[in-house]
Amino acid sequence: MARPNRDEFGNVLNSQGDVVPSTPMSPEAKLAQYTTVVMGAGGTPTATIQTFGGKTEEQKKQQNDIDKDTRDAFAIIKGVFLQYGLGDLGATIETLMREGYGPEEATLALKTDPKYNSAYIKRFKGNETRRAAGLNVLSEAEYLTLEDDYTKTLKAYGLESYFGIDTATKQSAIADVIGADVSAVEFTDRVSTAVDRVKMADEGTKKAFQDFYGIGEADLVKYFLDPKKALVNLKEKATAAEIGGAAIGQGLAATMTSAEDLARFGINRQQAQVGYETIAGELPTATKLGNIYSETGITYGQADAESATFKGLASAKRKKERLIAAEEGQFSGSSGTGITSFTNSPYVTKGSSAGQF
Repeated sequence: MARPNRDEFGNVLNSQGDVVPSTPMSPEAKLAQYTTVVMGAGGTPTATIQTFGGKTEEQKKQQNDIDKDTRDAFAIIKGVFLQYGLGDLGATIETLMREGYGPEEATLALKTDPKYNSAYIKRFKGNETRRAAGLNVLSEAEYLTLEDDYTKTLKAYGLESYFGIDTATKQSAIADVIGADVSAVEFTDRVSTAVDRVKMADEGTKKAFQDFYGIGEADLVKYFLDPKKALVNLKEKATAAEIGGAAIGQGLAATMTSAEDLARFGINRQQAQVGYETIAGELPTATKLGNIYSETGITYGQADAESATFKGLASAKRKKERLIAAEEGQFSGSSGTGITSFTNSPYVTKGSSAGQF
């Protein structure tokens, strides 16, 4: 069969050289153009694949499925970051999806890529502090749980607004505590020590704490929640204030040095109350005797009474016994200057010249 003449553009020409108008292609012909019949064994057709625009219908369906899965995955990412308090990242997440990021890749970018992670870093600022200090960072779940634990503790003690009123301020303040590696248990211990042992204590204890450490009632919680102050030292200070408060309650002097010394020795609030009651009963007589017999070089003051009463110090007890002996020798058979109240002290050694225990 002879081939038709064509011009340089491929158009069919008649014998006169004119372009032969082309016959429009019917829809059926167009469909046939993109239809492939798959033949099975024995020449039997098994499938018909239509490939419009270079993609099969199956390929189009798969593409639609991938797009839906991606949208679903990114919707989950939005939900997770909303729980973190980062709902404002929704637009950024949409941008990452449009730019072709996969779900895991997008999540990583939101946490680590300087182009996208500023909101995440700010939200979990405590982790950045931990990382800088060489501590392990917390997972988001651990971080949020710790925030909740702190908040519950403060609420239990009526301190809901301690970290601030608005969310951003609270999160920033809590981040400082998390960054300092304060556990939920330690946090509760700090708050309970501040509130139960000092803030809600008797006036003598509160006065002693302010006198010793310059901290008033309004600043107690802040002082005890300072991560730079070790909890063990804070508890010792609370005990010292309780000891000082017991002394103040009996009208005696209270000094930080003496109170902290007794606290380190192991004296607690109850022991201090009992001991200072005893000291308050015997000290006036002991002091008077010391003044009377000052030429003997024997003096007996509050520090001596504390050493004898709380520590059982032998040298302090001997001072007391020598004063008793001097008084009895001077006023044998008389009431003296009040020797009875002094010798009836349980801290006078059995077998002393007082003859009492």
